[in-house]
Parts: sequence; C-alpha cells; structure tokens
Amino acid sequence: MRRPLRAVVLAFATASALVLSACAGLPTSGPVNPGLPLDGDSRPPDISFVADPPQPGATPLQIVEGFIRAGSGTRGEWATAREYLTSQAREEWDPTAGVTVDDSAERQYIEASEDAVLLSVRADATVDGAGEYEDVGGIALELPFRLAKEDGQWRISEAPDGIVMDDAWFQVVFRSYALAYFDPTWSYLVPDVRWFTTTNPATSIASALLEGEPSPWLAGAGARAGPVGVPLAARRVPGRDGGTAQIELTAGALDLDRETLDRMQTQLEESLAGAGVTAVQLAVDGQPLAATRVEARSTRVPPQALVLVGDTFGFLSGDTVEPIPQLSDAILDVAPTAVQVTADQRTAAVLRAGGAVARVDGGTWSEVDTRPDLIAPSVDNDGWVWSVPRTDPRAVRASGPDGTVVEVADAWPDASRITSMEVSRDGTRVAALVTEGGRSAVWVAGIIRDGRVPVRLGEPHPLSPLEGTGVDVGWMDASHLGVVAAVEDDTTIVEQLVGGPATSVTGPARTVAISATNQVSIARLLDAQGAMYVRRGTNWGTTASGVRVLASVQGAPD
Repeated sequence: MRRPLRAVVLAFATASALVLSACAGLPTSGPVNPGLPLDGDSRPPDISFVADPPQPGATPLQIVEGFIRAGSGTRGEWATAREYLTSQAREEWDPTAGVTVDDSAERQYIEASEDAVLLSVRADATVDGAGEYEDVGGIALELPFRLAKEDGQWRISEAPDGIVMDDAWFQVVFRSYALAYFDPTWSYLVPDVRWFTTTNPATSIASALLEGEPSPWLAGAGARAGPVGVPLAARRVPGRDGGTAQIELTAGALDLDRETLDRMQTQLEESLAGAGVTAVQLAVDGQPLAATRVEARSTRVPPQALVLVGDTFGFLSGDTVEPIPQLSDAILDVAPTAVQVTADQRTAAVLRAGGAVARVDGGTWSEVDTRPDLIAPSVDNDGWVWSVPRTDPRAVRASGPDGTVVEVADAWPDASRITSMEVSRDGTRVAALVTEGGRSAVWVAGIIRDGRVPVRLGEPHPLSPLEGTGVDVGWMDASHLGVVAAVEDDTTIVEQLVGGPATSVTGPARTVAISATNQVSIARLLDAQGAMYVRRGTNWGTTASGVRVLASVQGAPD
C-alpha cells in the first residue's frame, strides 16, 4: 500500500557550483588550539550552492533549465532562482512547498510551444512542506512551465511550487532532524523525523514543533506539550550564542502552567540538539519564562546479547550466560523458539516450539494465543503480549497482564501475509514485514491506546521498497529499523530510517534473526546454524556459536 502523491508538485535540481566555506590557506604558525572531541559535533559541514543567474538572450528551454539548477541554492530565500521568474511569479512561487528527489540524468525538457516547457522527471522520493519524507518508488511526474517576455527577456510566469533535487545532493542540502514528541503517558520522547535545509534549521524545527502536529501516521500515538495556538512570535530563531537558542513565544504562553512549559522546554531541547543547539530559553517579549527539562525514560538496551545457549537462557558475558532471576527458568520450561523481554526483565513474550504464544511473568507462564501459524510475538513495556498469525495480518491480538485480550483494530489492511512484527520500545509504534501484492514491504503504524490498553493501529506508513523476501525486523533505536531480507541466495541487512531513506549491506548467509545493540549500524545477527555475528567495519565477525535463540529486550531496567 502506498499513499497517494501529494497534490503539490515539487521541484529542485543539481547545482552549477559547489562552494565550501573558504579560507585563504592553512596557518603555519601560532598557538595550537583544541578542537571538537571525536564524539562531538558529527553533523556534516554546511555546504552551499552558488547558482548562475539567467543569461541575456536565453531561450525558454534554457531559462527553465537554469531555474531548476538555481533551485538548489537556498541563500536569500532562493534569490537566484527568483531571478528566472517574472516580477509577479516571484511573489507567487513557494520554494518551501516541498522537494521532489530524482535522478537528474533522467530529466527530459520538452518545448511544448514557444512559451511553454514541460519537465519530465522520475521521482524517487518527495518531501512535503512539513518536512515529511516519502519514498514514491520512481513515479513519473510532469512539471509544466509557462513563460513570458519581461524587459525583452524570457522569464517564467507560471512555475510549480517547490523544488526538484538530484538524489546525490539531497542529503547535502537537506538533513534529517528528529522532532521530539512525547508518548501519551509523558514517559518517553518519540522521534518524528523531518527534512529541512541547512539554512537556519533551528527556525524550521521550532516552527514545525510548536505550530504543527505529529506526522499523520503518528496521529494519536505521539503527544505534544502545549496547544497549537502558542506559535513562535519571531519568524526566525536567532543565531546561537554559546549553543543557546532563545525561542520567542506569543503572549498566550503566559497562560500555560509550569508542567506544560517544562515539557515544551524538553521537546525543544531534544529537537534542536540535532541543529547544534545545546540549551533553550523560552521567552515572551524578551522576558524569560521559567522552564526546566523533564526526565524521559531511556530506550537503550543492555550491552550484552540475550540468548538461549544449550539449556541456559540469559545475558551472554564472555563465555558464560548469566540467567535472569526467576524469568530464565520459566522461559526454559516453555520450550522457546523466539523470545522478547520487557525492560524491567520481569515479563517475556515467547513463541513455543509447538507454535503457541506464551507470556512469562516471573517464575510462571501461561499460553495466551494458540491460533495456528503464529509468528514471533512482541511485548511492550506495559506487559501487553502482541501476536498475529502469519497468514492473517489483520488478526493482531494483544494479551494484557491481567488476562484481558484485545483484538487490535485496523491492523495491516491490504497485507496478505506478515513475517515479523515488533513494538517500539516507547510503545507508540509497531513495525512489520508484510507481503503486499506479492512483494515484501516494511510498514510502521502508530499504536492508539485507551489509557494503556492498545485498541487499534493508525494508518500504515510504508517505508523504502524491500528487495527480496523479508525475514525479520527489529527496532535498532527509537528512529531506525534493522531488516533482514533474503535476496536469492544472499542475505541483505537493511538499516531503515523511519522517515528517511534506507541503506543496505550484505549479511551472513541464511541469517534468521536480528537484535539491537546501542549502536544503530551495529546489529546482532543469528544464522540458521546458531552462529551469532556482529559487524566490525565492513566484515561480519562471529561472536558466539551454538545459539538456539537470539532474543530481544525492550530497554534496560530503570
């Protein structure tokens, strides 16, 4: 299932020149000054494009080509690109409406008439005006341009809003930034990835967070602090002074209670950290508001692998397995083939060798789902065990710690099969490997709860197309998925940014399971022979053998 392409046609192209911040030369004398620590600012350097203005006597085709190239230069609110427009069109054209990401080599410019040019592109992805990324899988688009003569020169009188950009430059001019929302219990911070230009991203982030809403697929699953009616008073977050950004709010902020302001402060600090902001000061009319950051629960996992080796289940430490008190013995009694454990390590969801799903609480266990052909279950940190039959993706069931069983509504429509499913560690989202139209796909959906009871899923959000057949999926951190796919006789390991593109590498043959570490790009893998692997550089190294189950854990104890 793929959402329809947004109505606004978007545009942007490769640049005519790439300009780095210049310096006359390297100093050969003077004092030695310390730089950033190795784990300090890891963001790419700011890179800007300098575009050529229109040339005298340019034809309509040359004007449109130049306009598309100039769209890659964001300086001065796309000042150079506006030179290609008539005086009226300069006021009407909105470059911030979005981006179409394409391969510039496949563009075709067609002279439809003396004053009309048609640009044909094949879009790989789009980014809308809110910064939301969508993989559209090479859809063909046609962008019409009308031209008129102004002062004896051809200029564009009608242009589609937005910009078109070659995919090679997209992640240079644009970067991903995670807006931080809360889960509905105000316990976790939930990332909502957006894409903005590197030109003062702090303003884009603060505006999107304070004046917008979570992405549609997260509606009801992510919570914002404060009403939408308290927007930025200043349309630009001022330059940082020692890493501090002052956020000017409208007078309505004076009516907010301290708890709401603290949560707003927390969301802004977390969101703006990706733009290099280390502190936030809320203010109204220049007067600071009292607000402090609140603590949110971590989604980091224990550093050791959680495994079943021989007749012992627990955390692997060197050559020994350290059992979880009470829980490990009960898990062994269940005869597990797949296991997921809650962050407090008191509850587990287990797929039994006979095919039933069981919940384990402390030293006791009980079967909670005996339907045929169940896949490996997941458990959230409220103790709900999630299960679903492989051939009936809509039949998702959640079994609560008090024995309550909920049939989760609106689960995975249009999917004919489901291979793997896992709830995020913050409990707000669920990821799944499904089959749609005979092809494997990776979907995520928001979890809508009544209090802490899961009642339905939001609209599925398709991620990047998956090559081959999906095998397993897991949350690597709060915003990345790890996916195992079988591609003919090979295995591909995909790192998927939820809200962005995916990257992939070749993995060990016959990989059957993936589990998170605390480093996104370093996952643990298990093959069909019981060998466990971790990636070291470009190679996969064996870290253990004889592993019968590679389990996962939904965080670490508080």
